[in-house]
Amino acid sequence: MVRFQYKAYRRSFAGDFSNARESFAKREGAIVRLEDKDGRVGFGEAAPIPSFGSESFASLIAAAVAIEERVDFESLLPRLKGYPCLSWALGTAHAMIEREGTWPSFDKPRAICGLVSDICDSEAISERVKLHYQCLKFKIGKLSMLEEQRALDRVMDICEGKLKIRLDANGSLDFRSAAGWLEHAAGLPVEFIEQPLPMGQEKEMMRLAADFPAPIALDESVCSVDDFKRCRDAQWPGIFVLKPSLSGAFRELRDELEGSGDEIVFSSALETKVGAANAIGLALSSSTSQRALGFGVESLFADRNIGLELGPFLQPGGLPNTEELEQLWNQI
Repeated sequence: MVRFQYKAYRRSFAGDFSNARESFAKREGAIVRLEDKDGRVGFGEAAPIPSFGSESFASLIAAAVAIEERVDFESLLPRLKGYPCLSWALGTAHAMIEREGTWPSFDKPRAICGLVSDICDSEAISERVKLHYQCLKFKIGKLSMLEEQRALDRVMDICEGKLKIRLDANGSLDFRSAAGWLEHAAGLPVEFIEQPLPMGQEKEMMRLAADFPAPIALDESVCSVDDFKRCRDAQWPGIFVLKPSLSGAFRELRDELEGSGDEIVFSSALETKVGAANAIGLALSSSTSQRALGFGVESLFADRNIGLELGPFLQPGGLPNTEELEQLWNQI
């Protein structure tokens, strides 16, 4: 038996934040706290994004309200089918108890990819170049392709072609415009174009991947563990961008990743430091990839000390301990 508690939160963005498909006025979610009979504590986070196939914030809270304060953890999980974010939160909180709050160790700093939502924001780009980011990610599909490609060329001038670039279309392109982007990216330091076509058009993206040298990564197509398995079984030839906080069952994803030789990039779902730390912890324990971790998102938010402020590198010992997470719990 464990003691279950939760607290809802709402965060404001520092400015307008949008992708090609939707705008975000605020970020809502819930922090979960579990405590076992020995007083050991674990924290998890449910940070839903319904457009990625998760439950809504309202349904998340309704499900959390229905959970007893004292509950058998193993019997609880089957009740949460259809609530992937709440399932993830509980699974990671319980795993934190089992490992007594420790994180996987690593010796060298890990690069962090910084997200700049507006590819035309030269000031934000220059600031991150000065901070020595090695990788930046931009949302595309919000303006005309010509405008955004010209903006990308300006990015190349600002960073002198020395940064790796990720371009995220959020499934907003059609086949012709996706081909246009892949052609433009040839010869540029574009690490990959993320989810150019909508979920369900994986075969078309495989055709594009075969025709152009710039890599394609799946994101929305692999939101859940089942989606990830399906695309692996279909022998997707490119990169997988995984947002663990949206994937559902922690144990199932951990087991699926064990010994995986797939090209995987782990990415933020705009969580607080609780969800981000749990997602990064999974990345460190399950993947040998040295690609930049996609968690450079804190500049998007108006508040501070709620999210994981990493800068251009995650340093050894840089993930929050249980005491820090308890402080956040008390702060919310």
